[in-house]
Amino acid sequence: MSRYRSYGKLDDPFVTEGDTFFLRMNARLRPNQLKPGEVALSKNGRMNDDGTWQPRKGLSTLFGSITSGTDAIRLPYVIQSASRSSGVVTIVLDDTPSLSFIPGENITIADVDSSINGTHALVSVNFTTKTLTFANAGSNVTFTVQDASVGNTSVCSTGNSIATTLNFTINDDGVNAVYGSAVYSDASSNNDDYIFSATNNLAVIIRLKDSALFKCRYEAGGETVDGPVGMTQGFDKMFIFRSRKTTLSASPALNSIGISSASQSGQTITVNTSTNHGRVTGDFVTLTNLGNWTVNPNDCYQITRINDTQFTVTMASSQTATFNVSGAQAEYFEDFTRVDRGTYTAPQYLTDTTATASSGVVTMDVVNHGLEIGNEITIRNGSSPFDLFVNQNAIVTSTPTADQFTFNLGVEDGTASLTASRQLAIGKGFIHMPAAPWGQFHQRRLWVPYWFTSDVSPTDRKNRDEIVASDILDSDTYDRIGNQFRISAGKSDFLVGIQPFTQDTLAIFNRKSIHLMTGVSGSLADVKTNVVTTEIGASARKSIVQVANQILFLSDQGIYSVAFLDEYNLRGTGTPLSESIQPFVDRINQDYAHLSCAVYFDSRYWLAVPLDSAPGRGDATKLNAIIVYNFINGGFESIDQVNSTEFAIRDLIVAREGAQNALYLTTEEGGVHKVDGFEGGDVVSLTAGQAQSETIPVVSQLTTRQYDADSMDRKTFSRAELHVKSNTGFSTDGDIQFITEDPDSTSQSISVSSLLGSNLPDSEEASVRLRVNKRGFGVQADFQPTNGRPYLRSAKVDARITDRSTTSVS
Repeated sequence: MSRYRSYGKLDDPFVTEGDTFFLRMNARLRPNQLKPGEVALSKNGRMNDDGTWQPRKGLSTLFGSITSGTDAIRLPYVIQSASRSSGVVTIVLDDTPSLSFIPGENITIADVDSSINGTHALVSVNFTTKTLTFANAGSNVTFTVQDASVGNTSVCSTGNSIATTLNFTINDDGVNAVYGSAVYSDASSNNDDYIFSATNNLAVIIRLKDSALFKCRYEAGGETVDGPVGMTQGFDKMFIFRSRKTTLSASPALNSIGISSASQSGQTITVNTSTNHGRVTGDFVTLTNLGNWTVNPNDCYQITRINDTQFTVTMASSQTATFNVSGAQAEYFEDFTRVDRGTYTAPQYLTDTTATASSGVVTMDVVNHGLEIGNEITIRNGSSPFDLFVNQNAIVTSTPTADQFTFNLGVEDGTASLTASRQLAIGKGFIHMPAAPWGQFHQRRLWVPYWFTSDVSPTDRKNRDEIVASDILDSDTYDRIGNQFRISAGKSDFLVGIQPFTQDTLAIFNRKSIHLMTGVSGSLADVKTNVVTTEIGASARKSIVQVANQILFLSDQGIYSVAFLDEYNLRGTGTPLSESIQPFVDRINQDYAHLSCAVYFDSRYWLAVPLDSAPGRGDATKLNAIIVYNFINGGFESIDQVNSTEFAIRDLIVAREGAQNALYLTTEEGGVHKVDGFEGGDVVSLTAGQAQSETIPVVSQLTTRQYDADSMDRKTFSRAELHVKSNTGFSTDGDIQFITEDPDSTSQSISVSSLLGSNLPDSEEASVRLRVNKRGFGVQADFQPTNGRPYLRSAKVDARITDRSTTSVS
């Protein structure tokens, strides 16, 4: 084909411009200012090592929604009277309603009349007249209600259940929120990682290798979680930090009991164990490897009745079966309990090098032990067989002499060295763990914000820039004199997060500044605090991630990094890392930015944020997007979103599913999803009370930089070519359109299948050629796959300069 349309004084040659590789996204500059390999938009895409762009894989579901979609609390009040008039039901209570009765929220009525029993949205609440109203169609009537003298008015705290015949029902098992999640890695196994999710009234645990479900309670059902929490594993425990409330902790080791026989009659499953199971009514247990069934009984249940070697559980489905128990087990995690609180007492250590165990009774000879029957002791150290019970508590059962005491322990018979500790008098300057919103482990200590006291009912200390460190290997002991540090000396700033930096250093992120604490290994007597910068700080604790010699984090101005200049020096960067995607940063809803979370995985920084539909719109109240930074390509490669307004991310987690790490995300509904885990669409669970997943197409898009033929003149863009290859297992289709500027216009989209006559077959490649026939200053190619996950290898456009008139145009 001729290089020129015509020859003469104003020759107009065809100019070809395009990209043969794709590296990163740049949404800040004008699209014609972008460099080769940069794109104006990459949505739900991945830029591979070979320079190709491809739609991301979908999310796969390991576990669906665990929320019930119903209120977890029902405050039981006696109804004095109930009537309906003009489509409005008025309820008069025996007592003043709780402040939890809010217009627009739901209440449940029971045992009054079939026409109003059930759940209704409150219209009004009057605390003076003790009345509630809600809309309900029907004739005017005064209902007959239960005699108010039946039982006294009772109020059930969140998560508890009480025996009642009152008119408001209690939904003890209702899970209406997931407030935090974290990974637990079992050090005794190469393949077992678990994801713990903290709901309002219990912890839900998913084993990744087989999606087995476990549950455990908080203080046997006596405690709750009512807001976002920090969760982390350390010192062989899983901690749930609850800010103004005492922290919860549990030993996350999985306990297993062999099943000797099991059968089901109706909905009741009866399980006999080979040894004393140690469970009590209300505890959770997971049945595994039961065989010979019609309806699968392997699931998590709450125990309804027990004796030492037998318990029963209730299954939702009915069947009659005697199960095959070869390899069957009952497995469980211990309940979470509150960490020690109130007045601190220092431990005294008691050692007997020849402690004896006989028939479950341990005898220790310690001179002047000072113990009494009923005192609690803790196993601190011991040789076999006592080494299996380190950190376990026991109760003194007898004190035959002042130099001898005994206690019960499920240990095999033997004689060995054993060290235990007891509680003594108040220790000067020492406190239990403060009621902290989160914690960070470093150099064998737990570092927590010192915002609230460690009292039985924690009080606010009225500061937000102090931290305190535990003793080494002791998460319960804090020296508030020697191990307490104030970071910003009472300035208008507050602590956001802590990131371990080197062996001897912590990076402290405040809202408006960054500091370094050095000398944090060993004794803390010589700790020094230095300011790194007062120009920026972190806005989200969980966005702080260390990658090689950098620490990345989200600030008010965007995503920043601070980097090591040498082994001990940390320096901030003046320009945000996110400068190239500033239009998307401007859409982050700052009112909810503190919820943002991030991880480093597969050479990428993944940051989940609340992304508004437009800057300042304020319509993103949950984490609905993931910004992906590719370290190999040196830039941002995608803005990932699930095509549903209901999808809300809670945490990003790197964990093992078998022998290899993978990236997972948990949702506010309790779902656990593997990122890039499915070749089709996003398989997600969106609806409260619905564990089943649904498949939503991944809507991906690539918009190239603007091709302007390196000229300010107007051009005619005549033809284009895209090189596409189908991925394995799927044929390819997609829509192509062209966007011109000056004059602004968008071409009608044309599909790959219409150009080729059919979808591009599995693993095949093609150069898709098409006419553009558009005029303008510059043009962009836009590619939106509609089938498969095709590789886009290159794109080019042919243009020729037109309209060489010297007259100005608009």
